Amino acid sequence: MPSKRITRLQEQTQQRKLIQEALSDKAVGYVRVSTEEQATQGFGLEAQERAIRAFAESQGYELITVIQDSGISGATRPTTRPGFMEVLKLAEEKAFSILLVWKFDRLARNIAYAVTTVEQLQQLGIVLRSVTEPIDTATPMGKTLFSVLAGMAEQERTSILERTLAGKKEKAARGGFIGGPAPLGYTSSKKGKLVINPQEAETVRRIFSLRRQGVTLKEIANILNAERVPTKRGGKWYPATVRYILDNPKYVGLVEYYFRWNGTQYIEATGEHEPIIVAS
Repeated sequence: MPSKRITRLQEQTQQRKLIQEALSDKAVGYVRVSTEEQATQGFGLEAQERAIRAFAESQGYELITVIQDSGISGATRPTTRPGFMEVLKLAEEKAFSILLVWKFDRLARNIAYAVTTVEQLQQLGIVLRSVTEPIDTATPMGKTLFSVLAGMAEQERTSILERTLAGKKEKAARGGFIGGPAPLGYTSSKKGKLVINPQEAETVRRIFSLRRQGVTLKEIANILNAERVPTKRGGKWYPATVRYILDNPKYVGLVEYYFRWNGTQYIEATGEHEPIIVAS
């Protein structure tokens, strides 16, 4: 006759089995699209959700909900995304046992993130299924294919980054604005060019003028704060904020960039934009 310890283990095993059986047909869909993909390609959130719902119906799954992350890059860690955090919450509550995605790369394009996320899901009793690829992490073959596709997704992302970086370097060498927040005094046009903002430009000219008169950085910041002149983000002025304005070569018609991915490279060129400060 089994000991009480073995009897308890047997009861626990049976209980887990009953829970798994109860959840065996319950699924949650997860859809994701980056801002760029939404604008340029035809697999938006609605298309992904339609595919997931059709697949769930064909497999006889009870689709509890479809959770989305809109405008989120696949290069981000899944556990930092609002939508995917909701997926994990439902998983911890034992609300489902199957996570459906349109394609594997909706989960992650970084192989380390993908593998660790799938392991985390498996620890919670969740298997991943792709509705367009032969991925089912409940099977040995599915796990193997998952690893292969994870590597392919990461390689694809690396290639995209390399092409994007090459394009940015070429644009920078021509004096173009390669993106990011426009500095005080400028706005970014729809074509990605810097255009002077007249009101902000007056603040920039005043800062340069005060500095030429020998006013200290701290005194300039105090003057601007006393007059309630906003920074680019609407905050207060500090000596470091003033120094950043004075050191920015864009105001005198230049652009400079320091690329640090895949090797370092410094680029300085005459900008395509109109300068706010005319060099004397």
